Amino acid sequence: MHWLTFRPRELRRLFYPHAFLGMFDRFQEAINSHVPAGSVLLDAGCGRGRTFLYRRRLASVRVVGLDMSPYARDNPNVDSQARGNVEALPFADASFDAVLSTHVAEHLARPEAAFAEMARVLRPGGRLLLLTPNRRHYVPLLARLLPLNLHAAVNRRRGLGEHDVFPTLYRANTAADLRRLAAGAGLRVERLEAFETEPEYLAFHPLTYAAGVLYERLVNRYRALAPLRVNLLLVARKEGQSLSFQKARLQPDTRGVPPGQPEGRPSRNRSRTERK
Repeated sequence: MHWLTFRPRELRRLFYPHAFLGMFDRFQEAINSHVPAGSVLLDAGCGRGRTFLYRRRLASVRVVGLDMSPYARDNPNVDSQARGNVEALPFADASFDAVLSTHVAEHLARPEAAFAEMARVLRPGGRLLLLTPNRRHYVPLLARLLPLNLHAAVNRRRGLGEHDVFPTLYRANTAADLRRLAAGAGLRVERLEAFETEPEYLAFHPLTYAAGVLYERLVNRYRALAPLRVNLLLVARKEGQSLSFQKARLQPDTRGVPPGQPEGRPSRNRSRTERK
């Protein structure tokens, strides 16, 4: 190993078992659990999709990407894409079964407007799935102190280009913030989890990485330290029945109808016991 060489995969194999669930592993599980086949999903703030390839694990889902950057057009996760702002989505009401927000909330200038818009385009029963860093963690604290060009230099070591780095504001980045914003948008919180994962930002030397591993094990072990965990994962549901459930209710119940018998009309061949 060379000094100050960024090597997260090598250090993860050294310090963690293969079965350890990282940040995107946990988010993928949440997506798989709440986005059924046949859904239409909005990836709000999709970016270029280089760090999180969630689509390959989703079957029969249509994904619409939205981003302000023209560089997001090559995102491998999306089927189609629109340019726009999460705070003013260019879609009709109730257009999507689910909305995905991956590392977008920390960049929002008007989070109340963004949450209201994401709720507006959700169909009744649809869910917002959101992953964002906790501003009380040491990584966001350091990021707020670093100028953007230095932040970009750090991310280049992580394999990200300058087009993947944006100013961070952290106006929606505590558990209390997310609860407040979801409630204000008319969404019911089903899951809000804080968790620490492997210290990827410290993967430039084994000693710094080991210190991060110690921190991870400490804050994950004690509930009182949950406010210091790096990741916030939110699943929030728009009240009302989902469109698929409404369609199912509108379908006539044909169970027990003899072949050739018109639906909704009683059979003339019922037994005397049935007639009684």
